[in-house]
Amino acid sequence: MTFSKFPAQYFSLASTSRRLAYSTVGDANSSHVLLCLPGLLETRATFEPLLLAAESAPGLRVISLDHCGRGDSDPLPQDSGYAMSVYLQDTAQFVREVVMRDGTPVPRIDVLGTSMGGILAMYLAQDAALRIQGLILNDIGLSLSWMAIFGLYENMKQDGRMPTAREMAQQLHVSVGAVEAVQSSTHFDLPYKKDWKGMRFAHLLKTFKGSVSWVYGGESAVCTQEQLSEIKRLLPGSPLFLVAGAVHPAPYTHAVCEFVLTTLKPKPPVQKKHADHIQQELWAQTTSPGQDQGFWPWLKRRYLSAKAK
Repeated sequence: MTFSKFPAQYFSLASTSRRLAYSTVGDANSSHVLLCLPGLLETRATFEPLLLAAESAPGLRVISLDHCGRGDSDPLPQDSGYAMSVYLQDTAQFVREVVMRDGTPVPRIDVLGTSMGGILAMYLAQDAALRIQGLILNDIGLSLSWMAIFGLYENMKQDGRMPTAREMAQQLHVSVGAVEAVQSSTHFDLPYKKDWKGMRFAHLLKTFKGSVSWVYGGESAVCTQEQLSEIKRLLPGSPLFLVAGAVHPAPYTHAVCEFVLTTLKPKPPVQKKHADHIQQELWAQTTSPGQDQGFWPWLKRRYLSAKAK
């Protein structure tokens, strides 16, 4: 029996008897799809407020997915073998066969990922064949500190003790095997960079040409000021939405849902005046790449701003 307000639909994975459960709102033939990926031990019910808000959003289809062993998706055989590589492979196949519909034209695809779902979204964006055009990441930055990972497990404690795997499984609507797996060092089996501070993911987006936006909690121990500074340095101009007082991950409040849906709206093209375009070309010839700090770039910006007035 489903636990979600939205009925479960099922996708059967090729060469296996497993099914992935998902919920969807909007036109199945929409030219714009938002795929929502839950966190470590979350289910697609995480995104119910967003699905409710998106029911009236014209031209948009929103899909929330249960990873294996979560929600209404089938567990793995013998309820074991859960790992990031399995979720990534499952999700990539789901995108190809459900989201892309094996048809033409392929819709615009954005991915909204919460915590672990956000990390998976960055790996999905590396696959050019999936044609991901935008990412919205909930409380996960371009790095994850070892201390934050330790804190996540500490936060699982209830009344000073760690609940049993069976207790957590019943509370969270996930399988016992999934709970046990996420506590193992082998669960994160995707390639990543690391240093003494933690795990690094910035390289995953090095060639990504799409948009990237962030939602983060004001009291989060995962997406901290250090992560925000890194985002601003490596991906300047990325929209950042603060959820004041929220810990990890940020809840899908009315304001967060509004931010997500607004982010997805197509941006009107900016029409440049011919003279301005020529002037910017001239500036480009006299300014070296990456030279965006200092007196001359500042003077250029001031000059172009004055011309636009």
